[in-house]
Formats: sequence, C-alpha cells, structure tokens
Amino acid sequence: MRSTFRLVAAAAALGASCYAGTPGVTVGLLSKVIAEVSHKEVDKEWQLAKRGETLGAGDMVRTGEKSIAIIKFLDNSLVRVRELTEVTVKGVMNGSNFSKSLDVRMGVIGFTVQKQRVGEEFRFTSPTSVASIRGTGGSLRITGTGDTLIVLEGSVDLQNLLSRQSVAVASGFTGISSPDGSLFFRRSTDAERRRAEDALRSETQKTLEFELRDNQGRTKRLHIEYRD
Repeated sequence: MRSTFRLVAAAAALGASCYAGTPGVTVGLLSKVIAEVSHKEVDKEWQLAKRGETLGAGDMVRTGEKSIAIIKFLDNSLVRVRELTEVTVKGVMNGSNFSKSLDVRMGVIGFTVQKQRVGEEFRFTSPTSVASIRGTGGSLRITGTGDTLIVLEGSVDLQNLLSRQSVAVASGFTGISSPDGSLFFRRSTDAERRRAEDALRSETQKTLEFELRDNQGRTKRLHIEYRD
C-alpha cells in the first residue's frame, strides 16, 4: 500500500482548535465491544457501550483493563482502541467530502486507514501530536513522555515542531517524537512489530487456571493463556 502518514509534534491546543469537528455528524459506529467499554455522547454522561452504536462527532470512547473497542468509520477505516485508552471521534462535512479525526488522550490504538479521496482527510491528534493520514496501517502509543509510531504498511513523514526536525519513517521502522524536541527513527525490533500486530488484533488475551491433583494428593496450578 502506498501511503503517507504525517505525524507532527504540536501542542494539544493546536489539535483541538484546527479540527473541532461538526457536532451531530455521524462519524462511524462501534463494530465490536469486548469487556469494559464506555461511550459518552456530547453533553451526556458515560454509559456502557454496545455493539452497533453509532458515533457522532464529539463522542468519546474509553476502555478498561483487558478491553477492546473497534471503531469502524464511514469509509471502512478501522481503529482498534486497546485497553486503558480514551479517544474522541470527530468529523467535518465539506460538501460531499467527509474528513475524520480521532483524538487520542492516552493509551494505544491500532489502525488500518483506507486511502482517502481527494479533498478528504483522516487525522489522529494527541496532547503532543497531529497526524494526517492518507491510508496506512500500524500502531500509535500515546504516553506522557511522547508518541511512538510503529509502521507496518505505508510511509510516514514524522516532524517535531519544537526542534523543526523531520524524518521519513518507512514500513518496518519505528519513529519516536518527544515533547523535548527530540526525534529519531530506527528499524523496528521484533518486539515492536509484535506489539503493532497485537494492536491490530480484534481479540483480548485471557487466562484459564486449573488446579491439578496427583495420586499422592499433591496439587499444582496450571495456567493457559488464550485469545478471545
């Protein structure tokens, strides 16, 4: 997939002001809800989320421990909201063109974004970053120390506004942009690639515990991990 993903380190106010969204516009829906997922509509309280609920501009979604929410946008782009993550969906109509945005306050998302039509845009924003996406796949982790982007498909132009540095991050590489202005990229480690692939999965990992007893009465606990 040939694509461009522009990640720009910026202040949180920049992301909020330049892409506020159009209230009431349907952006997508919750195509899958696993375990503890909450949904907050504009001017309403948090409620337990349900599969198939539509998401309007300004709606928020958050996940608890070992929980996943999959957001399907109107253009069939998919964002997997991993555990302990909070996001806000936004959208702007400009004639027949529809631009989407996802504000990630904390946590991890896995994304598979469809190639955008001319005049349309898909953005990710965070307290330190703004990303304009044309169609790519990978994961983005937001923490207090900066953003880590792992690219599995496509190409990424990564720029830190504080230092004015920019780098091109290709598929198979990891880019890191920090609030102190530092910016670098390197080949992704096997662990990072696995984390990005895990972020794109649609299931959670669970553990089964069994207590086994032998003929002499001795017991042993058996742990089996599986995905659901």
